[in-house]
Amino acid sequence: MNSIPTQVRLPVWAREYITERAHRRQTTQKDVLVEAIECLRESEIEALMEEGYRELADSQHEIVEAALKTALPAIPR
Repeated sequence: MNSIPTQVRLPVWAREYITERAHRRQTTQKDVLVEAIECLRESEIEALMEEGYRELADSQHEIVEAALKTALPAIPR
């Protein structure tokens, strides 16, 4: 994986947490930050997928309702 040098200013609590987590997991601070960004990215993708599935379900429900209104009167009793 290619890396680009980056500098960011973080609140003290964030820097302390990153340092502590890296130490606890025996990894680098960079790995902790990349993991956090990956987690945020996955969370956003999941939220977008959920929204899309809800919209799809709503449109499918409308299609079924319309089909039932059309088909029910045609069904012999």
